[in-house]
Amino acid sequence: MLEGLALLIGASLMSLLDDLVDIDIDTQANISNGGLTSLLGWLCLNKLPLLVWLVLLLTSFALGGLIYNYIVITTIQFEFLFWLSKPVALITALISTHYLGARIAKVIPKNESSATSTTEFAGRVATITLGKASSGNAAQAVLIDDYQQKHYVMVEPEQKTQEFPQGTDVVLLEKKASSWIAASLKQ
Repeated sequence: MLEGLALLIGASLMSLLDDLVDIDIDTQANISNGGLTSLLGWLCLNKLPLLVWLVLLLTSFALGGLIYNYIVITTIQFEFLFWLSKPVALITALISTHYLGARIAKVIPKNESSATSTTEFAGRVATITLGKASSGNAAQAVLIDDYQQKHYVMVEPEQKTQEFPQGTDVVLLEKKASSWIAASLKQ
């Protein structure tokens, strides 16, 4: 409660405790990934979305336990072995999560970015949309990338005597400081 009141006036009681002792530890320890990280990697947690992985693990655990209990009831008919169902279900879940997770990871689409670098515009066709491009006087052009996104660039002709009126299709050749050097698509 005191911390909340202190925050209202722009202070923090916890920061007072932090400032009491000035301790900074600089280490150069050679730390490798340990057992839990390796186990989670083996279980394909780094290859699947968390929710998909969690559903796979819990479904495998539930099915492993149900199948084990069904086998115990139908074959042995001895209820004493039910305590063993949890470890059996856990082992079944871990193994099936590893193998099924690897298969699902191959099918599930990965995160892909539609971001396009301006360096990838060279060689692309653009259309003059605003103004008349001449040497030293850039005009606005639009190009559409592979993801159907519009990009507006400033364009100047390659040759000093050339002009590009509105609606002209041009090929972007080289990036200058604030515009692109372009050549007419139709010579």
